[in-house]
Amino acid sequence: MLRLLKQDFEITYLCPTTADDAPDAAMKAGEYCDHLIAFPHRFSRRGSLEFVLGALNNSLWGKLPYMARRYASPGISSWINQHAGGNSFDLIVSDYLVSWVHLKHLPSPPQAPVVAFQHNVESLIWRRHAASVKNPLKRWIFHREAQLTATMETDCASSVAGQITVSPDESHYFRVERGMPNVLGDVPTGVDAVYFNPSANPEPHTVAFLGSMDWEANRQAVRSFLRECFPVIRAEFSDARFLIIGRNPPADLKELAAQDPGIVVTGTVPDVRPYLAQASVMILPLQVGGGTRIKVFEALAAGLAVVSTSVGVEGLPVKHDEHALIADTLPDFADATLSLLREPQRARKLGLSGRQLVEESFSWQAASNKFKTLCEPLMCQASQPAESRGS
Repeated sequence: MLRLLKQDFEITYLCPTTADDAPDAAMKAGEYCDHLIAFPHRFSRRGSLEFVLGALNNSLWGKLPYMARRYASPGISSWINQHAGGNSFDLIVSDYLVSWVHLKHLPSPPQAPVVAFQHNVESLIWRRHAASVKNPLKRWIFHREAQLTATMETDCASSVAGQITVSPDESHYFRVERGMPNVLGDVPTGVDAVYFNPSANPEPHTVAFLGSMDWEANRQAVRSFLRECFPVIRAEFSDARFLIIGRNPPADLKELAAQDPGIVVTGTVPDVRPYLAQASVMILPLQVGGGTRIKVFEALAAGLAVVSTSVGVEGLPVKHDEHALIADTLPDFADATLSLLREPQRARKLGLSGRQLVEESFSWQAASNKFKTLCEPLMCQASQPAESRGS
């Protein structure tokens, strides 16, 4: 979306940089911004003792959610304070709730209007995590994170000029259930349908999951599928394979793949398309989540039949048995996946229907145009002399 917005706007992109970034990341930033401002930052590794102690300490005494505190960069906040005053910028976009941590404690608010681009209802995700986890300490930490995140969402809403969500459901939630009057609207998740082409020769009985494996909800989903669904599939198709595509997979999944040739854990890959081309079915057994799932759109754009929970396609205009199969219990999920593996032609028809949905309604150009349409009134109002502005 930034690549397209760059055609009409001069974009300054402000972000952290870590030791794990690709060597050419800064060079590639020229594709989507005119000025890159990057500050070195270190994140504690998820699951490490440092991470766990930090989460526990934050749950006891923190005033911000741990997910936001981990992103806090004095360098970024200082740069904004020094450079975002006056007429330097027409608009400041806080991308994700966590980015607003750099605007929360500024000595004075920026002169340019600030828009919070809320890709998820983060507090709702944490409540769902708390409801789904069995470990009492984790459940307490997740409840506390949900409380702190809800407070941050409220503070953010009261401070910014406007908010943009990624689905009508989330716009309704913020407006009606949370009473936030400054929700400008929603911008659909976009996908490049030309980049993702349907595979001509998918491998039979091959199931794939695509998503970042450093996100707890994805880890839970994959583990549940491996425990409850994959054995059922293998009982019928002994040659069944499961591809787990995504960065930073946990050690237990990598160990499982090392022992079982039917389970493939890729880690970070330069291009997901060759792996998607192998799959007959894409699965999304999410029990926890929020926002919209760009990976769903990528799977649909690749012409893959998708089996998902309701949570997995929440906020998307995906109809059961027209664009995907939707199943919310693990036994039903296994049955739905099996039904497509048994009937490749049905899977193919479902995948092509999903691709048509993406082509017609979810291009990047459409997403960029809507984002621009929602933001431009704020920029126009900010450019007017103070005495001529409306209330």
